[in-house]
Amino acid sequence: MDGLAHSFGVTSALMAVVIGTLGYWAWSKLKPKYNGHNIPPFPAKKSFPLGHLRAWAKKSELENVAEFREKAGDIFSLDLAGRLLVVVSGYDAVKELMVNRWTEAPDRPTNPVNYVLDEVDVGILHAKGERWKEERATALTILRSFGMGKNILAEKIQEEFEIFMEIIASFKGQPVDAKLLVNVSIANIICSIMVGKRFDHDDPYFLKLMQNLNYSFQRGPSFSLTAFVAIARHLPFDPFGIKTWIENVLALRKDFSEPQINEAKKQFAKGEARTCYITSYLVRMHREKEKNASSLLDEENLVATIRGLFVAGTETASTTIYWCVLLCLHHPEVQDKVYEEMALKIGVGRRVTIHDRPNLPYLDAVIRETQRYASVIPLLPRKVIKTFKMNGYTIPKDTLILANMYSCHNDAKTWGDPEKFRPERFLGAKGNLINLEELVPFGLGKRSCPGEALAKMELFIFMASLFQRFRFEPEKSYGELPPIGRNFSFVLSPENYKVRFVDRATV
Repeated sequence: MDGLAHSFGVTSALMAVVIGTLGYWAWSKLKPKYNGHNIPPFPAKKSFPLGHLRAWAKKSELENVAEFREKAGDIFSLDLAGRLLVVVSGYDAVKELMVNRWTEAPDRPTNPVNYVLDEVDVGILHAKGERWKEERATALTILRSFGMGKNILAEKIQEEFEIFMEIIASFKGQPVDAKLLVNVSIANIICSIMVGKRFDHDDPYFLKLMQNLNYSFQRGPSFSLTAFVAIARHLPFDPFGIKTWIENVLALRKDFSEPQINEAKKQFAKGEARTCYITSYLVRMHREKEKNASSLLDEENLVATIRGLFVAGTETASTTIYWCVLLCLHHPEVQDKVYEEMALKIGVGRRVTIHDRPNLPYLDAVIRETQRYASVIPLLPRKVIKTFKMNGYTIPKDTLILANMYSCHNDAKTWGDPEKFRPERFLGAKGNLINLEELVPFGLGKRSCPGEALAKMELFIFMASLFQRFRFEPEKSYGELPPIGRNFSFVLSPENYKVRFVDRATV
């Protein structure tokens, strides 16, 4: 009996040591790393071990940010299971972070999604440090060579949109959800640059890619669930739809980026290379490697960049167009004013070109007000690589930061009545266009959107041509208008709706 008791005692002691060790390891992982710093205030009392994670998961990110901002101010902190998250709101504070404090928080944080996609520190969207600098410089050089911001690219946009217009006209004023049609058209512009060709609107391969793209944006995991992405992919069940979402995201790389790059490489080897971003990158990559062995350009970065530019370039512009049509359904007087301006300034008997933009300030104001009202990219994440002080607070190294871009576009002190769709806010007393620095749809600082010039051209040509030829009418002449609801995953998009594009020639 004594031996048995001794053995039991040893076993119990060993178990206690193991449990204690595991407990200490878990505590060390969850223990706040910010103790001793004068961090921004918490909006609510935290609880161990989850901190504010439970409160954060109760509502959407935007609802949480708005509620916590009221309680704690423009800069506040959250403890997410021991990890410090700082949210920065208001244009002045966001500008201070993204422009003046750029060197302390220059990078997008690596999250489990990046690990799932095998895109850690690669590509123009997620690379860091010197790798990002080289990728961005390369991307801007190549995009400029393809006419970004110039007439040659404007003509490509116009050609693609004329195809879109004929498809819209084929519905003969019948209700249609134009989301997918706009997606395909914008994506084709990206494809003409990225891979050197366009795809038909009824191409099964391309339609499947668009469905994957829409699903990945509309069904993406919330910020509070991203930590479970790496685990969820290995579970036998899919409670949050994360595994399905992962499959859709991976398909964009496996079915688009990788095969398009492989095809371009084969053509390049045969001396039949397409004129496209992929070929230009490969040429530059080989040239830089020959000149400088330390160059960071490689195919892994190219795969991530092609997927990133295709996804981001397609979804943001097409969602803005989708918003603009919806808002004009609710404000028919706006589309009437645009048409009147076009009839007076350029006429309606010829197609619109990018050269008409200076003569159409009200149209430009409508596009800007759509960007402000929609705020398609409402939250931008950053990671602190060096402790710094801001507005009297200390932001420790390794802190996650969310720049609240939505607040820049919706502060009453800046806009007066931000809840209203009012394009006139961008016009002066004489009808001239006003540039307001608080409008930041493409971000701020050195990590702002590299495709800004392309997006501006797309938005102007697409919307000008739509306004010129069609009047937007609700699905039912005497029915209710589609709701202006906001769905937030990675972008802020309206709920799907149907609209009748009525040819003005028949009105």
